Amino acid sequence: MNLQPTRIPKLLVLAKDRNCVHCGNNEGTTVAAHYQGQRSHSYGKGRGIKPHDAMAAHLCYRCHSEADSSALGNCPEAHSARFLLLIIITQLGLFLEGRITARDYAQAFLLKLCGNASELKECGENELHHTACRLAQCWDSGEITITNSGAMVSSFVGVSP
Repeated sequence: MNLQPTRIPKLLVLAKDRNCVHCGNNEGTTVAAHYQGQRSHSYGKGRGIKPHDAMAAHLCYRCHSEADSSALGNCPEAHSARFLLLIIITQLGLFLEGRITARDYAQAFLLKLCGNASELKECGENELHHTACRLAQCWDSGEITITNSGAMVSSFVGVSP
């Protein structure tokens, strides 16, 4: 499966003033860090082109630098799995906070992921790849969108952000 390098500027802006999904710091340097790793080209990356904007995790400067540099490391599959997990956690956090909304398949999919969030850490790189791609496809289809505000999903699904 190959994604097109879709731009979602409003999604990237949501990283501002947020905690880093990796270390938890909120020092004002958090940005939407696009995936870097063995599957970059599958997510729309090309020469001078970043991957699909849904393939980004909210990372602080230090964690972003580490994630970009470890893409060159000895275990590309482990790096890819870690980065994909952070991307999925970013999307779930936005959903739980009501910053993004979903309908139809995407809503059921996100609710299922929220219910199984603790199990995501046990998933292999291939499964995380398919999960992240399905989320990106939901953005492309319009089933996931940005909200201006909204109730926290956790208030009615029994999960916490």
